[in-house]
Amino acid sequence: LNELDAALGIQQQKKGGGGFRLGKDFSGLDAIMIPTLERWRYQLPITENFDILKDREHLQKWFQTMDSFPAYADRVSGDEYSWTATSSMFLRYFGGGEDRPNVAEGIKRADAAAKDLANTFVSGYKSRGIREDKKFVLEAASKLISNHNAVVDDCVMQEPLSQKHIERAANRGVADAVLRYAASVLVLSATGKDSMLSPIDIAESSPLVEISDTSQGALALRAVANRLCVPRDMGAPSASIMRGVLSVIANRLDASA
Repeated sequence: LNELDAALGIQQQKKGGGGFRLGKDFSGLDAIMIPTLERWRYQLPITENFDILKDREHLQKWFQTMDSFPAYADRVSGDEYSWTATSSMFLRYFGGGEDRPNVAEGIKRADAAAKDLANTFVSGYKSRGIREDKKFVLEAASKLISNHNAVVDDCVMQEPLSQKHIERAANRGVADAVLRYAASVLVLSATGKDSMLSPIDIAESSPLVEISDTSQGALALRAVANRLCVPRDMGAPSASIMRGVLSVIANRLDASA
């Protein structure tokens, strides 16, 4: 990593050097580098207590350049929550057994970090000023609508194959209703008369969906938000919008109980 940082520094200090590996333009070398470095960026601080960006200013600039490159950042990049949430899953599957103290401790750290990030789905969305380009709102709505039945099945699955520590709802009818409501909020934000408002604004102010069990509704929405994986399910901007909307509605349902 130190050698890579030094090599990036040489390139960046050239006249018109640019922030990518070979200069001002994205290249195949950046495409080769990013999958591993992206994972290390988010997972090694949790699993190994190792920050690959510490004291590596040129690697930091390379990541900043990649993060501002729409073809990567909006479509194929993973995000911090997704990599953090999958850290414990990887340790459970490939760590050699949860009876090993170091593996158990790593799982505990990863789950705690993911929970902390999940608690910022709304506040973090607002503070980071995540772009609300309508195409991202529509992508979130489209994914939720086109995969509606599968999403409902997943958030009420009582014997899940993965991420078993994420609590699921038990009432399928309620899950169906709240996810339809969430989709309507996204569609209204992108296409309706309130399209100038953000999805979060609409989720906070629209009449709340009427369901028989608000706690089950909130649980279903949080299960979907916590299970949403970038870029498997959608791009990072769309996922941030989706998680924010689901979390706002879940908070309102809990408050109305």
